[in-house]
Amino acid sequence: MATDLVGNEKLQRFIRLLSDLNHEIAEVFSTGRTEIFGRMNDTVLEMYSIQHTGEEEAYTAIEEDCQIIYKNFNAIAAMLNSNESLFFDNATNRAVKKFLENMFGALLRILEAYGLV
Repeated sequence: MATDLVGNEKLQRFIRLLSDLNHEIAEVFSTGRTEIFGRMNDTVLEMYSIQHTGEEEAYTAIEEDCQIIYKNFNAIAAMLNSNESLFFDNATNRAVKKFLENMFGALLRILEAYGLV
């Protein structure tokens, strides 16, 4: 897919959000701090608002991987909201880790499609 970033502020912003998401996922893995999910929520919501309304190939070609990001993040949010304790049990930990891994894989495929990795 040919992606022309010159003058395309919306696409440039989307790519910055991908970078932010990458850093947020890495930070959750390295620190285990769940408050990062608040920032991640803002990032994913803005990504969705850009990508979902974009009709260019730069957005339509990555629809499947974006859906993986959105759905896995929604699953994390549902688990966080249903958790009655301040701490995750082992099953919740494993599930959240798997959802983050799915998101990271989709993120890498998007960056690869854009020719950025």
